[in-house]
Amino acid sequence: MLEDPIFRVQTREGRRRLSLPGVFEALGRDEIEHFLGLQKHQEDPFHVFLSYLGAAVLARNGEEDPVRPADYWRDKLRALAGPAGDDAWTLVVEEMLQPAFMQPPLPHADHARLKPTAYTPDELDLLPTAKNHDLKKARASSAEVDGWVYALISLQTMSGYYGRGNRGISRMNSGYGNRPIAEVVRSFRPGRRWQDAVERLLLHRREVLRRPFGYDPHQGLVLVWTEVWDGKTSLPLRRLDPFYLEICRRIRLRSDGTSIVQADSLSADNDRIAAKDLKGVVGDAWLPVVMPKDAKDEPKAYTVPPEGISVDTLRRLIFEEGFELGALQKPLDRWQGDVYFSISVLVRGEGKTNGFYHQIVTIPERARPRLWKRQEQRETFAKLSKQAVERAGEVEHRILKPAVYALLGTLERSGRENVTFKTWWERAAREYTAAWEDAFFPWLWSVPEDATRDEALQEWTRKLYSVALEVLRETERRLPSKEGRRYQTVAAAERIFLGAFYNRFSELFQPRKEEVLP
Repeated sequence: MLEDPIFRVQTREGRRRLSLPGVFEALGRDEIEHFLGLQKHQEDPFHVFLSYLGAAVLARNGEEDPVRPADYWRDKLRALAGPAGDDAWTLVVEEMLQPAFMQPPLPHADHARLKPTAYTPDELDLLPTAKNHDLKKARASSAEVDGWVYALISLQTMSGYYGRGNRGISRMNSGYGNRPIAEVVRSFRPGRRWQDAVERLLLHRREVLRRPFGYDPHQGLVLVWTEVWDGKTSLPLRRLDPFYLEICRRIRLRSDGTSIVQADSLSADNDRIAAKDLKGVVGDAWLPVVMPKDAKDEPKAYTVPPEGISVDTLRRLIFEEGFELGALQKPLDRWQGDVYFSISVLVRGEGKTNGFYHQIVTIPERARPRLWKRQEQRETFAKLSKQAVERAGEVEHRILKPAVYALLGTLERSGRENVTFKTWWERAAREYTAAWEDAFFPWLWSVPEDATRDEALQEWTRKLYSVALEVLRETERRLPSKEGRRYQTVAAAERIFLGAFYNRFSELFQPRKEEVLP
């Protein structure tokens, strides 16, 4: 990897192949459009890997500028590997007592116990089964070399517990959790994003070293895979650099002399990193920390639930409400223009993948001061955002739901239709939620700074009225109603809808500035 051009990249001039040092040089020049063969769920883990590695090199050498030539990166990456040398950056190393890239050395007694676990990169990846909702394992019999690199990074830096002997990473809350990657970016171009991350990581490093984690910033391990792992020994944080690149599985790749043909694995009795009691709170720059509501509880790494990341969670993350965020979740003061709050995660269930989620919230330049510069204004808008979410829930459960149920009840009483209330309502609720969530942040950022809370909520409620009424009417159009009864059925449901809306928000129906609700 230090010498061979194994990474396929797209640049403005066309496709190129680069070595790892060449990738770092190209990122510093912002020449890479995207990495060919890098799957959607692998993009953020690979970005995190490159950012931690680049920042670790700079920190160890007292440097700050990530814009460096390939020769610089080659020399420093080689030095970072220590006695392991180039083996640490080689995908297939036949000598099992030596490391290979993201693959630890194994004691001699374990060599004969290795068993085949994957024949393609996608089989090796962190996806536990072929029955994935958003992602499927490849059936390819051959693969590009960089595909194995991405699979190893996904497996070793993102995996949780998966059956006996398959341990999880330290940067998540328990082996059954997941590792969301949250970051504020000004560009999703790989080079610009990497440079910005490295710069902020160096700031983050100082904060981490002020905390009682016990990291060794001078001699601590960065490349965790360079040390022999017997499957029993765990490394304490005091043996590690704050930017340690961890592994959680005992894996070795095999070659037929021409190409990589399989990955062998071996079980482990204990986690590689001894940090279970910290519940994932190990100073990871991308991982939001849930702060306890009760003094007797402890902080823990945020775990995304199976249903994904709701708008309410997004607003709490952005306003740091109940969460602790770091330098990677804030822009630098000198940045200009819009920024984006990005969070991605692959949520695993028991023996399956529940889904890959990636949410991006655009934060316009005019809204940035109220988030990161003016504390009083930040608190005001945080409260407004919470009230707006609560208002959306109120409209759903107190207004839309009774109207939809009235619509269904009329049909059921006719005796001619077999109506499943739960199924019909869940579809309507999903449509309503999707519509108001899409409108939420654009509305929030558009609220004038001098607007009162009541004025802002009134405008939001008007939007909810339009959204809910459209969902009700779409439900009406789908119902298998007989033509003769449709008018009475629809009229009854809409009377309930309008009546409930008027009872709760009568002020919206009063003429104001020559505007009334339709």
